Amino acid sequence: MAEILLSIFSFLLLIIILWFTYTIVNIVVTIFRCKKLDKSLKFCFNTTGKIFYGLLTILYIVGFIGGIGAMVYGLFNDSLTIYRNGLNVAAFMSVIFGYSASSLVMIGRKNMMVGRMMIDYRKLKKVNFTYNNKMSFVYAQKDYSFSTRFIDKTELRKIISK
Repeated sequence: MAEILLSIFSFLLLIIILWFTYTIVNIVVTIFRCKKLDKSLKFCFNTTGKIFYGLLTILYIVGFIGGIGAMVYGLFNDSLTIYRNGLNVAAFMSVIFGYSASSLVMIGRKNMMVGRMMIDYRKLKKVNFTYNNKMSFVYAQKDYSFSTRFIDKTELRKIISK
């Protein structure tokens, strides 16, 4: 009974890995496509954000490749413990990096990109910077908010106020 339950959880973790990997690839492809449309787009990180996202990217690549490698090694050597540990590492790194990548902010001359959404500055309404590291705004009659913890707020305010 316990082995069946562990197999079900392993399958669910595999689905989580696939979903978040798809999300990460989708965000990266969207960034490259939007940079083709607007050459002026650049990341809007403060110093802490550059360090955080740089280290997180390195940890994601190493953890994901290491987790997949451990899964393959565990399958070839009939070691379910190594397989499940690799699965856990790959799933954990995918979830953490997927959530972090969904709040990436890029700014350009006329557009701003938050996650996968390209926004025209001129159509922003009710822009609000709160004290708890959040920015909220209304765009196309919908309310949006994102974290500004790793964002250069002065540069973002300067671009939006134009």
